[in-house]
Amino acid sequence: MKMNGDKMHLLINFSTLKAGGGQNVAMNFLYAIDKIQLNDINIFYFVAQNSQPHKFLETKGMKNYFVVASNPIKRILFEIIESEKMLKQWDIDIIYSYFGYGFFPKEYKQVVGSADSNLYFPEIDFWKDYKGLSRIKKYLVDQYRIFGIKQAISVVFENSALEERGTKIYKLKNTVTIKPSINMSFNDEKFIFPNSIRKDIFKGLFLCGWHMNKNVLKIPEIAFYLKKAGVDFQFILTAPIYKTNDIYIQFMKLVEKYEVQKMCFVVGQVNKEELKSLYEQVDFVFLLSKLESFSNNIIESWYFQKPLIVSNEEWAYSICKKAAYYVNRDNAKEIALKIEQLLKNQEKIDRIISTGLKELKNYPSIEERINIEMEYLYNVYKNY
Repeated sequence: MKMNGDKMHLLINFSTLKAGGGQNVAMNFLYAIDKIQLNDINIFYFVAQNSQPHKFLETKGMKNYFVVASNPIKRILFEIIESEKMLKQWDIDIIYSYFGYGFFPKEYKQVVGSADSNLYFPEIDFWKDYKGLSRIKKYLVDQYRIFGIKQAISVVFENSALEERGTKIYKLKNTVTIKPSINMSFNDEKFIFPNSIRKDIFKGLFLCGWHMNKNVLKIPEIAFYLKKAGVDFQFILTAPIYKTNDIYIQFMKLVEKYEVQKMCFVVGQVNKEELKSLYEQVDFVFLLSKLESFSNNIIESWYFQKPLIVSNEEWAYSICKKAAYYVNRDNAKEIALKIEQLLKNQEKIDRIISTGLKELKNYPSIEERINIEMEYLYNVYKNY
């Protein structure tokens, strides 16, 4: 039993973060935590084997971490069978699983971050494009995630719309929305467009991969209606050029069908060092997702002062408010018409940009977000 005044021992569980945006969040945390004064908290980590957080802590010679197998089955078995040994050794008071739930012994308080937006919109068949075993796997993973948020002592959201739905649908009692931090330290490495992309006409950016949720298959049809209206416009899609990918094949067939080869370009994945250059060379940013918890596209469009064209969905209004131009993601003809109208209305473009810059001020720096998280976790530890 700890004496009054002893420090809280916090386990940050990064073991589910092996790649992608979640791993970037973990690295931002690790880079920034040394700059923060934590008088009442000692931090320990679980990290996935060979992940960036693992390599970072190993390189620094840290002793306050434990490496967990990256295989999800092995990880879960570790949580159920072996984790208690480490938790007792470190005298852990509370666990913060950044994304996802860990099957740790029930006597340990666990706070979880939840960014799976589809869990909070059950009326939407989010996996409708998946069939057979793939769809069953998605269903089972979602059931595991729902079980996790119900078991957690508290759930942390990035989007207030998801928090509100979580309290209604799953009767979650202890929740909080902590806005994602912004990391706007960009390098100046030049991004080079293919020669077929003209410099003298408007460009719209889809900064995403081959995900049906992003609505990328609507791009050729939107381009067709713009072409029909005599609007010079080019779409830039940063998805990888995987010629065996089913969605890539469908996309290229649609480009051919609508005869918009000079308007639609797949340029491949873009390095973070080239993002600044990429944004500077486009005029609009598109985010036509059916569901999102959050997206860096939003704050990056605000930061680089590019008008954001986004789906008129509940999640989008919750985040963007008046700092975006809303369209019906399912109606290519209407989207093309709205783009045409926006191109003729510089006043509206300026208003969207200026409102975006104001919204950006509401987002914390990495250090500020960590301080908010630590304060919240300490409050949970003391009061629940």
